[in-house]
Order: sequence, then structure tokens, then C-alpha cells
Amino acid sequence: MQRISHIAIATQDPEGTAKFYKDGLGLFEVGKIESPLAEGYYLSDGYINLAILKYQTDEVAMTEGAPRHAGIHHLGFSVDDMVSAQSQIIEAGATPHLEQQVNAAMGGVGSLNVEYKFTGPDGVTVDLSASGWSTNPD
Repeated sequence: MQRISHIAIATQDPEGTAKFYKDGLGLFEVGKIESPLAEGYYLSDGYINLAILKYQTDEVAMTEGAPRHAGIHHLGFSVDDMVSAQSQIIEAGATPHLEQQVNAAMGGVGSLNVEYKFTGPDGVTVDLSASGWSTNPD
């Protein structure tokens, strides 16, 4: 059976982006890359690795293009304690999406959906969920 092994985020600031995911989501560094093709970090939650890469040439940076209607659009993280997770990611520099701001103004906490959405470095959306997403194929 196939399973997700890693996700890669391209960035112009690998140190800052790696710091955000370490400080904001508790990921830990499992490797570092410095090559003629890319520099950056490999982070992990213990199950899936997140590659934070600054590509050195246009050729190796080639992907679907922008806007991102295809390719990586956002990342979802399961959390145990939503209140502390939201506080942690905001302290690391994330910005809550509009639906969190509207819901909070109406007296609620977080999103009206299963996840709480934030914008992290490089404009990447990060979802947090305490109830999770289905991984069961049935």
C-alpha cells in the first residue's frame, strides 16, 4: 500500500520557514541539504517528512506554476490541544484566515469547519484539526 512519505515547500527563506514549522507546529529537524540544486531542511512529525527547499536554479524549481490551482495548496496537521496549538502557531508568526477572524468576532473560536486555517511563511495555508480528517478508505 502506498503512503505519503514527504511534502516539499519551496521558499526563498529556508531558515525562517523551517523555524516557523518547528516553533509553530513542533516539527523536528531530521536533515539538512546543501547542494548545487537546493539548500534547506528536512523536518518531520515522526510520520511524514516536510522538505523546506530553496532551489538554486529555475530548472529544478519548475513546477505547475502560480496560482496554485494544482500542486501543493495547503498542509493539514492533527493537534491534541487546539487552544494551545492555535496560540503556538500565531506566536510563530501565522495569520488566521478570515473565517477564524469572523467567527472569533461572533464569539466563537477558530473555524466553522473541522479545521482552523492559518497563513504561514511564503503564503502557504496551514490547517489545524483536533478531530482530524478521515484516513480510512471505506
